[in-house]
Amino acid sequence: MTFAIRRWRPQARRQAIAPRFFDDEWFARPLRLAFHDSPGWLPPVDVEETDDAVVVRASVPGFRPDEIQITTADGDLIIQGAHEDEAKTEATEDSRYHVRERRADRFHRRVPLPVRTTTAGAGARYENGVLTVRIPKAEEARAATIAIESA
Repeated sequence: MTFAIRRWRPQARRQAIAPRFFDDEWFARPLRLAFHDSPGWLPPVDVEETDDAVVVRASVPGFRPDEIQITTADGDLIIQGAHEDEAKTEATEDSRYHVRERRADRFHRRVPLPVRTTTAGAGARYENGVLTVRIPKAEEARAATIAIESA
């Protein structure tokens, strides 16, 4: 009987797992929230599911409601906005910036919705820099009670 002695290399196991880890659907879908091909700033969002609707809250300070567009496509909520950066137009020769962090002149955020929804009855409200979008669940996505018949 012969035995082969093999050196233990922990990195080899991690290297074998890593490509599958990033390809799995459970990991890839949340990444769509943060990484996509659009330029600009990504506003933070909260996604809440109630009995009859999905509520998405996005922090988009500095934008007016008429500068924000909300659409749905392929089970996702798309929130985007753009406006002219005030600092660009008001800059003078005798001023200069030492810190420039508030340059959010455009954003695009695609949020996967957790259940099927319908746009009938959907609404949005913008208050104090927070956009709240309420989208009713589709009838087939709502919880229902099934009665048990006795035999």
